Amino acid sequence: MRRTLLALAAASALTGCEITPSHVSSADIDDALARRHYKTMCVGLEMRDDDVRRHAADRLESIADNDPPDPKGLEIGRDCVCEHLVDDRGELDLAIAEGLKGSQRDDMVGCLAEVAERPDLPNKAEAVRALANTAAKVGRDGLARIAQDTATASEIRVAATQAIAGNADYRDVLLKLATQDSDPAVRAAAALGIAKFEGDDVIAALRKLATEDPEGSVRGAALAALKKARAEGIDELLCTAMMEDESPEVRSRAILAFKGTKRPEAIRCLRTRAFTEEPDASVRGALLTVLKSSPSQDAADVLCDAIPAWVRWYGKDDMPDVVPNADIAKAQNDRDWERSYQCLQRAYSQRGSYSCYGKRYVGWWFKQVGGNGFVNKCPPKYPD
Repeated sequence: MRRTLLALAAASALTGCEITPSHVSSADIDDALARRHYKTMCVGLEMRDDDVRRHAADRLESIADNDPPDPKGLEIGRDCVCEHLVDDRGELDLAIAEGLKGSQRDDMVGCLAEVAERPDLPNKAEAVRALANTAAKVGRDGLARIAQDTATASEIRVAATQAIAGNADYRDVLLKLATQDSDPAVRAAAALGIAKFEGDDVIAALRKLATEDPEGSVRGAALAALKKARAEGIDELLCTAMMEDESPEVRSRAILAFKGTKRPEAIRCLRTRAFTEEPDASVRGALLTVLKSSPSQDAADVLCDAIPAWVRWYGKDDMPDVVPNADIAKAQNDRDWERSYQCLQRAYSQRGSYSCYGKRYVGWWFKQVGGNGFVNKCPPKYPD
């Protein structure tokens, strides 16, 4: 029997005939590709090792790169990959799917899209991510269908929407999702996804979303999209939103849209915002971040000038450095330490208008920058 097998192997080597093994390694797959032993390569898709399955899929996909490609290899490779994409548990084999990363082959990616679109696929979210990592149009078409499927879970639809964002082929799809979909998370993702598109219809849709959508997350996304699109009048919209919108998320987004700005009109808007009491910590944090990020001295001056007001507002019940995102003296010192003495001296001169906590806070900071500040006790929290 052993002599017979050896004879078959020798005959195979001499004639080029392919005898399919039961086990292969990544090196075997490379050797089989060189010999055009495509069925041997397919065995790699059945191995337990994820790396071997991934490599097999990648090498089978690469048959199309040959010049000219072997029609037989294209067919066998496609059939093998498509057959093995779903494992015995009914899940997408993520190793094989990863082997198709960057693929432009409609035949193989089309199979992946079909699997990703299955409503009962257990790992559908991972399948959408794998499909988004391919480069074939048929994959994007599949993602567009998933994005529009209202029976699919929200987070999966959002991921699919993000994957086609900015792609002109899906302009109408994204515009419809942004303006008509019932899921606010999808509307928000689509709003950001149309920011790159030109056209009055896009700007009009974003303006309406920014001012009229009932969900703050959508209004905020639309504002960010309008800023990215450099829409006319966006500064006015952002200023109004950061001052008046009922949603902290929208107020924060509007403020963060000015990150790094040095434009006088934007700084004036941020100054008005800084001198208006804000109950939400996330909005205060956004404001401090943006003012610190600006290279403009006018922005640094806002941090300086607003110290007394912030100490009065946010130092009523505790030290401002304990209250979330209220530590304006530190923000000023981080941004413009050379003026900290002057800023804290001015704030210290108004200590009569502060609570005990405010007096302690300003006194401590004034001492840190070289001033002769008195750090008072505030029992029972701060008895020393």
